[in-house]
This record gives sequence, structure tokens and C-alpha cells, in this order.
Amino acid sequence: MSDDERFRPDVGPHADAARAALLRPAAPDAPGRPGRLTPALRTEAAVLAAELAGQPRLAERYRTLADTASAAVPATPPAPDTGASNAPASSDPGPADSALRAAVLAWTRLVTLAPARSGRAQLAELERAGLGAADIVALAQIVAFVSYEARVASGLALLDGAPAASPVVTPAPAAGPSPEPSFTLDVLTWTPWVVPVPADGLDAQQRAVVDAHATLSTDSPYYRTLLHVPAALDHRTHVYNALMYGRGGLPRAERELVTLLVSRINGCVYCASVHGRKFAQLGKDPEAARRVLDEGAAALADDPRRAALARFTARQTATPPSASADDVAALRAAGIDGPALLDAVHCVALFGWANRLMQVLGAPALPESCTGTSGPAAPAAVPATDLPSHG
Repeated sequence: MSDDERFRPDVGPHADAARAALLRPAAPDAPGRPGRLTPALRTEAAVLAAELAGQPRLAERYRTLADTASAAVPATPPAPDTGASNAPASSDPGPADSALRAAVLAWTRLVTLAPARSGRAQLAELERAGLGAADIVALAQIVAFVSYEARVASGLALLDGAPAASPVVTPAPAAGPSPEPSFTLDVLTWTPWVVPVPADGLDAQQRAVVDAHATLSTDSPYYRTLLHVPAALDHRTHVYNALMYGRGGLPRAERELVTLLVSRINGCVYCASVHGRKFAQLGKDPEAARRVLDEGAAALADDPRRAALARFTARQTATPPSASADDVAALRAAGIDGPALLDAVHCVALFGWANRLMQVLGAPALPESCTGTSGPAAPAAVPATDLPSHG
């Protein structure tokens, strides 16, 4: 058992279970079932995302997982999916299948390399190619999960003295400019771009997932969107709660700082708002949170510990990750070692996963009752532990 498995023992098993739920989907009559997004196409998306992240060994692991599943499970025809094209399955790929594959891989590339550039129009391309809501959510979870696994693998390799990533053939840049993020500490709403599961229409599995986690609520359109694939949401929530709320390791305020920095780099306005407020509350310094939103890592230059944490975070957030042994040495010199260093690795990775769900499945906005001014009215007035993360 590795050090990270000993320190946060729930993380590994639930990450494994999330992977299996996404790449070896459930029976055709279960939520999150394979529709037009077949197991083969899921695997191809995962392999591409891993390769773009500089993790060829991880890509091979996904291929092996799919080969094992194909040998063990009889093929079943795709089940119809709400909102998806219900064209009959065919043993020979036709024009529709080719268009679907092209759309899935193009979207995978975009979300892996530049999640801030993926918007409603890009989801519409997946819908036109034949994917319904459950398939789109499953694809988002796959790409986001690979981002997480790639950064865990690269971070742990660094701790063992290996490079963070293998050389990658320069990928084609994502088309179009990135929108300029408008970061804020205001409380935001989030509107999905796919139809979420109705709050009063949960099936038994979906209801069981919500009931199993105090942090989940059907009041949230985000969670009801992710409930299209309930097993993935269940295991992801276990991973999230263990890493963000577990005892020991990196101080909670610094975990929130890491997630704030990752969200800012990825351009995730909603996550940056939530975790900026949590950092302000736990660190009892709202002004520091505002400076980080405005300036990024530069706001931390006068604090050697936070500056080292910010530099490592930025380089691990890149695709492929580019942190070096020097960055790890700087963390250790600043007193971040052992379990705290493992938390830093995992929290950076976790928000590669979180941002790539929040950004690509919907959009944030100020509530209609807000004036649009930036900054929270009283960030310390709400207990940080009670503030929903939606991460």
C-alpha cells in the first residue's frame, strides 16, 4: 500500500469504482447505461485525454480495462436515451457513427486542453451527433476523471523523482479564443446546458446516492445534472469529501487556496467564487482571496509557503502537467511534506476533475436579485463547513 493510500484510504477504492462505472457502464436498464456512447467510444475518449495529458501508461491502462471488459461481458445493444437519437445499432460504422466519433473526440480534446473554451455550442455539436443528456454527462465525467487521474499519476511520479509527464506531440490548439473570465466572490447561480434529472423524478439508485451524502441536494441543478450517471457521482463525492474535508494533512485553508488557484487557471468562475469564499473564511482574510482572484499567484509572492504552493499548483494544472523536482523541493523547504504534500497533489488533481464538469455542462450567473457588484458582503458570516461546494 502506498503512502497516499494509507493517508486517505477511501480515495483509491472510490476512484477505481468511478473509473469502472464510467468505462464499463452498467446494464442497459440502469441509470448511466451505455447509449450511443458505447464502451469502445468511452475508452477512446479516455485514451486520448490521457495521451494529451502526457500519461501514455495511463492510456494503456484504459485500453487494457476495456479489453478485459469486452472479453468478460457479452455485447448488448445500446438502450434508448432521453434526448438522444435512437437509431438502430449497426455492426458496421456508418456516416452517423463516424460523425459521432469525430464529435466525441473533438470535444474530448477541447475539454482536456482548454475547458474554458467549451460552451453551449460545443455541447450542441454532441447533441446533433446523437448524444442525449446521460451520454453527455458520462462523457464529461470521463474526460474530467482522466484529468484527475493524470494529475495524480504525474504528481506521485514527481514525488518518486520521475518527470511529471512524458513528452507529447504538440496538440492542435483548441479553436477560438478563450472568453475573458469575470471572477467574483459573489454567490453565483449555475444553469445547466443539458436537461437535469427532475427533483421529483429520481429513481431508486439516484435517490440512494443523494441520501448517502449530506453534501448532495436535489435543490442543486448541478447535482441533478450529474445524477444522470449516479454511480459516478456517488464515487466522486466520496473522493471529494475525503480530500477536501479529511482530517490532517494540508491545512483546510490551504486546500481551499489550491482549489481557488486551479479554478482561476482553468477559468472556472463558479468554482473560483465558491472556493474563494471558503479560503476567505478559513483563512480569515477576505482581502487575500480577492487579491488571488485578481492577480493569481502573484498575490502570494511575499509568502514563501503560499508562493511555493501556487507555483506547484500552476504547473500541475497545465496540460500536460509541467511541475518539476525543483517545485517539489520548494514545497518541502516551505514545510509542505508527507501527508500535506500528498494532499497538494490530490487537490490539484481533484479540481482538474471538478472544473471540467462545472465549466462544460453549464454556466454561472449572478442571481437576479444581485446588483452585480464584486466581492461578498460578509464572507465570514457563513460557516465554511456549511457552504455547498458544488465542486
